Amino acid sequence: MNKTKLELEFKDEAGKKFILSLDEPRDDLTEIEVKAAMDNILAQNAFFTNGGNIVATAGARVITTTIKELKI
Repeated sequence: MNKTKLELEFKDEAGKKFILSLDEPRDDLTEIEVKAAMDNILAQNAFFTNGGNIVATAGARVITTTIKELKI
């Protein structure tokens, strides 16, 4: 079984990383869509961290984990 998540990485006013993680993103998600969503999050000032507001995008990645159940 595979599990997938999308991680959106931002920087806050203190320069610290803020990661927003979303489970099971669409398989056909494009870089353009992800960038647009991240820009929209910044424009809406949707999140506040201990280091202040998020102020910049820093990266994004899709992580796929393979899980193999063991019978014990």
